[in-house]
Amino acid sequence: MIRLTLQDTGKRFNREWIFRSLNITLQQGDNLAILGANGSGKSTLARVMSGFMIPSAGNVIFEIEGNVIDSNACYRHLSYAAPYLDLPEEFTLSGMLDFHRKFKPIVNDLSTPDLIARLGMEQHAHKPIVKFSSGMKQRVKLLLAVLTRVPLTFLDEPTVNLDDEGIEWYRNLLAEYADQRILVICSNHQIAEHDFCPKVLHLSDYKS
Repeated sequence: MIRLTLQDTGKRFNREWIFRSLNITLQQGDNLAILGANGSGKSTLARVMSGFMIPSAGNVIFEIEGNVIDSNACYRHLSYAAPYLDLPEEFTLSGMLDFHRKFKPIVNDLSTPDLIARLGMEQHAHKPIVKFSSGMKQRVKLLLAVLTRVPLTFLDEPTVNLDDEGIEWYRNLLAEYADQRILVICSNHQIAEHDFCPKVLHLSDYKS
């Protein structure tokens, strides 16, 4: 069992509080949507929750089977996809997937050809990622985040650069693979990104 707890958590830059006094507990199987306008601090909150950023107030506690995981080691247990995180574009698609699995396990031990098939990019297996369109790159980011076998996944604005077909692909991917973890989705109210999340956090409720 996994648990992510925020206790009176806040983050500020200089004198401005991005959010404060936030209390929430998430457990395995929980889907949370963090909603807010562009620039409201959704990404900041996600980075605090994931251990990539230290809170200015309160605590963030990540537990696996009742054992607290040090914030410096949280990255081992999570996956993350966001517009501001780039893929190493010198790799081919096949090379990128092979490289990734050296560091994180893949759901159901799917092979690299299996992953490429789920992307629908068999004809691009040996193409350098630098030559991919923005939509293709976004699909690869989402695939790596969702099909990495970890208990916690963050998706920041997951449908950015996706067309209608890509959005349907994204939703099908989550429906098939994302039910046995904590899933956190940051969205600027794009309904298709998060309407399946039973838990919703409006960041505007936690401004000072």
